[in-house]
Amino acid sequence: MPSCEKCWEDAWGNAERYRELIEERKDNPCTPEEQAGKDATECPKCGRKTVHQYAKICMACGSKY
Repeated sequence: MPSCEKCWEDAWGNAERYRELIEERKDNPCTPEEQAGKDATECPKCGRKTVHQYAKICMACGSKY
């Protein structure tokens, strides 16, 4: 699964802090839109703006582009 772009941004690029945020937020995770990042694109399959900005995988339905 691609990284959560919101958590990565909140961690300021610090891998240890990123891991801590993922653990802290596991019971209330970021939305698929937040996970996909600010430059995410719309998924042709589910219609949400959730195609990860780098990995090109839909964070909502899992489709690959």
